[in-house]
Amino acid sequence: MTFALGVALAGALVAAAGGKAPSHSPPATPREAFDRGRTAFGRAEYARAIEILHPLLYPEALLDSEGEVVQAHRMLGVAYLFENHPDDARREFRKLLELRPDYRFDPLLDPQRVVDFFNAVVKDEESTIAVIEARRRQRDAEAAERRRRDAERLAPLRTTVVFERHSFAINFIPFGAGQFQNGDRGKGWLFLGTEAALAAISVGAFATNLALYGLDPRRDCLMKQNADTGGVVTQCPPTQVDHSEENTSRWLTRAQLVSGGLFYAVAILGIVDALRNFKRDTMLASSSSSSSSAPAASFRLSASRFGLGATWGF
Repeated sequence: MTFALGVALAGALVAAAGGKAPSHSPPATPREAFDRGRTAFGRAEYARAIEILHPLLYPEALLDSEGEVVQAHRMLGVAYLFENHPDDARREFRKLLELRPDYRFDPLLDPQRVVDFFNAVVKDEESTIAVIEARRRQRDAEAAERRRRDAERLAPLRTTVVFERHSFAINFIPFGAGQFQNGDRGKGWLFLGTEAALAAISVGAFATNLALYGLDPRRDCLMKQNADTGGVVTQCPPTQVDHSEENTSRWLTRAQLVSGGLFYAVAILGIVDALRNFKRDTMLASSSSSSSSAPAASFRLSASRFGLGATWGF
């Protein structure tokens, strides 16, 4: 009796040890399952590939990217075809065409059986593929229209900033060049007009004096000379010397010098004013909302390696 009880107890312990649940590895992720299915497909283990890939697509797709879904349908279709399940293969190829209407097998890389079968599916589904392609083009057109509207909506918020660099040498050019460069057109026109007038007076006085009297103005004698002097030249008394031409020449010279001096004074004043208000860089800001407005008239002087240039905009 004691022996039998011991045998029964030992049997119970063995049964309890044998009934203990074995440890399982954690379930594979869809990505890992997809890699295993792709490996089985590459080894031509089509039944194994179907067993792994089918749960990844049905009843719902578990894969993350559309590219993996497309590849899974492709491999399933080929696997079903080689496992002699043409209806299932046709279903997978239709799903493939719904996702990629322009998808085609390569006759140089894929088996001819697969190429012919897929081309037959494409021919049978031409109308469906055309509808799918039209929907895809409509979606693309709608997306492009949304992007265009968003760009138009955000366009007024964009600001274009332009920096203009000024030349320091322009400040030493007369006729208001420095003022025009600094953007002070009122002063620029004032210096331009004043210096131009003074320069014209000075140059005009010099040219008139030179044209009328030359370098040595002539002096005439107011007293009539006796024609019968026997060849002896009599001297005109100092009180009878005519200084009119000489005086006129002297006044023209004075006008030339005074206007010339004033020209240089105003030019120096303009240079000092340009230096005081000079800015190396000027920031010009404009937005698309004001780009259509007509530009204001402007006059600008600029220096380049070819010399001094002037620009008139209106």
